[in-house]
Amino acid sequence: MLDEEKVVAAKHLERINRYTSIETGIYVDGELIHFHDTMLFDDELSVSLPVTFKDMKPEEARKKYFSEQRPVIIKTNEDGSVNFCFNMIDKCVMAEQLDAVIQDFYRVLKRFQPMSVCLDTGSDPENETPSAWMEFISNALNENIYNALTIYPVGEKLLMAMFNCPFDKRTKWVNCLSQIRKSVILCNNKKKRDIS
Repeated sequence: MLDEEKVVAAKHLERINRYTSIETGIYVDGELIHFHDTMLFDDELSVSLPVTFKDMKPEEARKKYFSEQRPVIIKTNEDGSVNFCFNMIDKCVMAEQLDAVIQDFYRVLKRFQPMSVCLDTGSDPENETPSAWMEFISNALNENIYNALTIYPVGEKLLMAMFNCPFDKRTKWVNCLSQIRKSVILCNNKKKRDIS
């Protein structure tokens, strides 16, 4: 390798290593993605999402999510291939029940989508906003889709946060996902912190 190529490669690596958090921005697929706190559900909670992601248009949401039970909020990239979806359901769940609930969700998923494959599950009950999650593969027309479902107790309700992208892009998003998962803040918790 020529010295000039080594310098360019070193600068590129340095740039990537400098941007590794949702505070600084993260390189995903060669693009530096910046994040900002996004308020959801009438300012009930906040989550850090990519600045460039916009609300998916209703007609696009109907095509992508056929069921009438489609997510209430869908934030998407420009071509609609990477999505963050949010739903709030009436279900009171304690932090210690999250593991069992995520396993129940997977059993229901397998019943309705037998071809789906669970990659991993986990929970973070000690986080300021406790959560449990599962990663799975589903099928769409001619490609596999990577999905990550995370659930959070929100008072008498349960927040369901879903991420999906083409399966071949999943590894590029993994670092972002773990940080985004931890960025969810219930606004009443934030107000309590600000007061104390």
